[in-house]
Amino acid sequence: MANQIIELPKPETLPAVPAEGTSLTAISAVPPIALPMPPAAVRWEPPVLGCLAAIFGIAALFKATIVLAPLGLGFAVAAMIARQFSWAAVGGIAALVALLISPVFWTILGLAWLIEQLGWLWRWIS
Repeated sequence: MANQIIELPKPETLPAVPAEGTSLTAISAVPPIALPMPPAAVRWEPPVLGCLAAIFGIAALFKATIVLAPLGLGFAVAAMIARQFSWAAVGGIAALVALLISPVFWTILGLAWLIEQLGWLWRWIS
């Protein structure tokens, strides 16, 4: 009795024959319901430029600022053009902060200013 298959009774189906007093024309006279159309499928494009801007900008806070921060700023500008504003803001701000706190950046900027100011000395010697 444990492994026996028991068949359940099947429900009775009646043939779909309309009654003598009803007609199908009354049902077909109902106007069709206007269903809302679903929006057209839009192709998803991942925010690659914005993600690269954020990755390079945040990585520039920790390592190789002189290399990664300009990459982050460049990708942030490209992401702004591609209308990925939030990602561009994260990457651009992180890259800018990384440049502002980098002593190597300020050293290079200071040396460039010093060479510009003392350029007359080089011209005078040669």
